[in-house]
Amino acid sequence: MLIDGNDEKNFLLSIVVPVYNVQKYLDRCMDSLLNQNIENYEIILVDDGATDNSGLICDKYSQEYFNVKVIHKKNEGLGLTRNVGIDNSKGQYIMFVDSDDYIEKNCLFGLYQYVKKNNSDVCFFHRAKYLKNGVVKESQEIFDSKCNTNELIGLCLGEPLKKDLFEIGPAWKAIYNRKFLQEKNIKFKSEREILSEDYIFSAEVCAKANVICFYDKTIYYYCDNEQSLTNSYRSDRYKKAVVLYKEMHKIAEKYKLTNNEILRMDNNFLINMLVCFKHISLSSGMNKRNKLSEIKKICKDEDVNGVLLKITYADSLSLKILKKLMLETNSRMIYILMRLRYH
Repeated sequence: MLIDGNDEKNFLLSIVVPVYNVQKYLDRCMDSLLNQNIENYEIILVDDGATDNSGLICDKYSQEYFNVKVIHKKNEGLGLTRNVGIDNSKGQYIMFVDSDDYIEKNCLFGLYQYVKKNNSDVCFFHRAKYLKNGVVKESQEIFDSKCNTNELIGLCLGEPLKKDLFEIGPAWKAIYNRKFLQEKNIKFKSEREILSEDYIFSAEVCAKANVICFYDKTIYYYCDNEQSLTNSYRSDRYKKAVVLYKEMHKIAEKYKLTNNEILRMDNNFLINMLVCFKHISLSSGMNKRNKLSEIKKICKDEDVNGVLLKITYADSLSLKILKKLMLETNSRMIYILMRLRYH
């Protein structure tokens, strides 16, 4: 619910939505954002140079709803597009919603009240996963309010381990005090440089926040979009994974994280290598010979080997085997395992 257009200077919340070639999903996302029980909030659609009808759909919503703002820009990627949304936001708090995902209807008023009451710099909440068969898989995580700052930073550095109770790495899994982000000059790096911009952003947020809280309700629905960047083949992915690992290592050194707190970043690197080999092995644009050659190139890369020799932890037997095969440059066995696992 909105009061009227004259109150736009008093927006309680800004929802930043990066948009790129999501015409299939954008209406679902917007339906969830517009069906809310909070007064005076804005939706900022940042069109990152979409080449489909996404930009036109954005314009349609901005013409129908005064609190929907559209910014059209050249294509720069998710991280920098979110930064544009931050720079153009007016709300007391900021949320990030990817345009192929959606949020719970009528959830924002309760969330806003909670963060306002706690004077939060950042507040994390639950997410569910919407699978491609239409099934919603609820999160089983449990928030641990006893975590100290360094433990929280460590929890940002990659995907959850088996022993972890919850995840806080994705930027869309929280609501942020806009003044806090501005005063601490916290921005996103480009995923075109470091592969996963969320992890570095979230780690910096946890390191600099005075008040971190946890809202024990499901707000966000992450959707299994096979065409997303995460599921797309990128020939330079392994190089960006190395850069990401080095950025994480800087954070670990800066905040003097213990080995127990940096297990995620070791495991995350091996996961990224597994994803690289999966995409190569299943690629329809290469023959088997070229696939084996590409896998071998990655295994023999000096920077990749440098990281592998530093890694002491893998969260599963398959990742331990992958590390061993990579150090042995056994490209044929890696290819066979990927085909057996994912074909």
